[in-house]
Parts: sequence; C-alpha cells; structure tokens
Amino acid sequence: MPKLPMGDIGPCVVIWNYLNVGEVDGAALCLGPYLGTVSLRMTDSVSDVQEEGYGDAPVDAVFAGTVVELDIPMARSTLTQLAKMIGDYYEPILHGLNEAGGNVLTLRNMAGCDMYQYAKQIVIAPICNNVPNADPSTWTLLYKCHPWRDFELTWDRAGQRVHMVKFKVFPNQDSGFCGEYEQRVWSPELKQLQESAHDGREKTSPKHAEEHPQANRG
Repeated sequence: MPKLPMGDIGPCVVIWNYLNVGEVDGAALCLGPYLGTVSLRMTDSVSDVQEEGYGDAPVDAVFAGTVVELDIPMARSTLTQLAKMIGDYYEPILHGLNEAGGNVLTLRNMAGCDMYQYAKQIVIAPICNNVPNADPSTWTLLYKCHPWRDFELTWDRAGQRVHMVKFKVFPNQDSGFCGEYEQRVWSPELKQLQESAHDGREKTSPKHAEEHPQANRG
C-alpha cells in the first residue's frame, strides 16, 4: 500500500549542525524533546502578469522565489540547547553560559547580524518508540538553517512552557548545490541519533560530509 517515504503520521528527531565539517562550535545537537508539531513549510512566491483588458484576472504568472521555514516547539530543554537556539547565536557559550558558571542563560538584543554565514545543516528523521527510522530514504537534510526567536513563556497551573524556535532555511549557495534546499541522506550514523533522541544533549559530530557516499539530491 502506498505511503510517504517519511511515513504518513508520527514524531521525529531533529539534529542541528548534523554533517559538521570543521565547524568551530563543535558537536551536533539534538533539538529535543519537543511538545507540539515540528513544521517544515515551503511557499512559492508568484508575481502575476496582467493586461488591462482582463481586469484583475492574471494572464500569466512568474515564479518569484521560494521561502522555506522550520518550526520546532522545544520543551524541557537544557541550557546548552537554549544557548545555541535562543541565546547569542554567534558566541553562545562565551556570552550565554560561562558568564555565571554555566547556570545562567543571557538573552541579548540581535540587530545587524548576518544569518547565512552562520547557517548550519539540520537532519529530520522519523522515530518509532524513540528510535530513529533505520531507512535513510525517510530522512530529510536541510542545507542552510539559522534559528530566530518567536516564543512566549507562560506561568499558570496547567500550561507547559515551550520555547518556539523558528529557522530560516536558505537556498544553498555552495558550488554544485546552488538554489537547493534539501536532499535525502545516505549512510548516516544512526547510533548517534538514537543516543541524542533519548537525552537531548550534545554528541560528537557524525563523520564529515565528504566521507559519505554521494547523496540523492532533491
């Protein structure tokens, strides 16, 4: 019976900085647990072509770019996770955790800072009983992602506090991948994702991207 390769229903595990190739900030990071829906949206912008004789009805249309965004409602997060997602994105450890011996996360105003040069890869893998799917064709790799903040914390008798982290997903500008957003992942290190899915903490980065067989680009 036909179904989506990633499955029709079910949760996932999300890994930030997955295929780490010589990054200065070190290991991959599991962005879990989460509470709610992890959402990946793709929206095409379209500009209408019009003629006065047809009124408001377009006679043609032109694609004007594609916008991709990822939302993750992070719950029960560690300070390390929050420092990299909602702290100082550029020096999260220096300006976030170490100032108070690793016990305080400082949130700062962000203005005038570029995103693309600090964007990292994210892998999304469906899970069953907290174990990532072993079939690599079900995995999604987003090339260039950068988080930005859009959360509201509540204090009441019943509501659980969630940090909504949103990601700008940029079209890749690297040679050979220009304009691409994602690809299927082959030969991942599944064990690392299994460990990360359970404890939500930093893990040693997977092997470098160039050590993996050629992926099937989407």
